[in-house]
Amino acid sequence: MSERLVDRFPFAKIITVLAIVFGVSLGLCGVTFVVALSGGKDNFLAGFGILELIAMGVSLAGLLLTALVFMTLSIFGSSSGKVSQPQELVDERNDTKTDKNE
Repeated sequence: MSERLVDRFPFAKIITVLAIVFGVSLGLCGVTFVVALSGGKDNFLAGFGILELIAMGVSLAGLLLTALVFMTLSIFGSSSGKVSQPQELVDERNDTKTDKNE
């Protein structure tokens, strides 16, 4: 358990998916509203509008909850006192070795 929970949990992927669901449902809700207003007395699109509002609410709640959990874990850290080590972008081994065939 040397790695912190914040580093192990895919917060970025969850936030991205929830934001996409929120944006798509917001757009579809607007389109459904415009089509329902321009239509006649037939109100068959009301069911779609309700589903889109539910999707918006759930994704917004998920976004807020995930952001709150991420901030809480970032502030309080993990149970272990170890800090993650920085990654090396370039391997700093001795690359000046010469081939014996030259």
